[in-house]
Amino acid sequence: MHSMQALSSAPTMFSQSLMLHSSASQKKAQLIPSDVKLLPNGSLDFTAWNNLTDAACKQRLSTISRTSNPSGDCICYNLPMLDVTTGMFEADLRLYRISAPRDDFVGVPPSEIQVGVVYSGASVTPMKPANSTSGSSPSVNVTKRADTETSSPTLLQSYMLVGQIDKDKMQKNLSIADLEALVLPTLTLSADTPNGRISSNVSLNEAVFLVGVFSTDVVLSDFAAAQLAVTQQHDALKNGTVAFILPGVNILIFPVGLIVTSVWLAIGLAAYGLGTYERIQHVAAYKRRTVHASRDAAAYRTF
Repeated sequence: MHSMQALSSAPTMFSQSLMLHSSASQKKAQLIPSDVKLLPNGSLDFTAWNNLTDAACKQRLSTISRTSNPSGDCICYNLPMLDVTTGMFEADLRLYRISAPRDDFVGVPPSEIQVGVVYSGASVTPMKPANSTSGSSPSVNVTKRADTETSSPTLLQSYMLVGQIDKDKMQKNLSIADLEALVLPTLTLSADTPNGRISSNVSLNEAVFLVGVFSTDVVLSDFAAAQLAVTQQHDALKNGTVAFILPGVNILIFPVGLIVTSVWLAIGLAAYGLGTYERIQHVAAYKRRTVHASRDAAAYRTF
């Protein structure tokens, strides 16, 4: 399990913007969705990405009236890029104020809240994205706003991270669910108060993979996948695209069990029938012997 120091307003570790080279072999390995815009030099267009992500995060989080954690903040987490061959990825992490803080977080300024990131199968560092127009590198915390009461989510902090999935975790034919588990972190919000340090876990289920990688993928449990298949079959029956088949009247697979059972049934019937036939013959022979014996006894008494 890899952890990263809590992200604050003055991060001390930076990495150069990751170049998304456009060679044919790398395009195959990299998951770069169509909604992710690239600059002519192959790097991420951070301006377009920021606008796209901010709009998607606010739209999703605006449906939440109360956060699951006492800080009143939610985190929106998205991936602009993932290389399934090397395990390298970029992550966008944004902290939004949704509702008023409660419990221990009452009175804590948003600027004092630190975001803790822990990955179980990867390691990450904050990156220093290149500005799309001037080539300069803005701060990792692109937005820090005051604690104001608004009806819409307010962006408090924003981070771009560059990460590497552990080599021992990178296996061939990883499923979408496996990849998501490797790049999904455990997030905590913490702050120092006069009464001591406070901390709270943050749920990623509120806003995750809204844009970028995995945004169009749906990972279903076995039960949900089976339920979806049943629903699709019912819809096809209603639309008349498939014919209704009465269960139990057709053998849809090669009847191995039926053949084996039939063979044993035939052997059993043959053995039982042969035994019955022999018993009938034995009874008939016994009756004939009895009749002959009685006749011989009667003839002996007559003479």
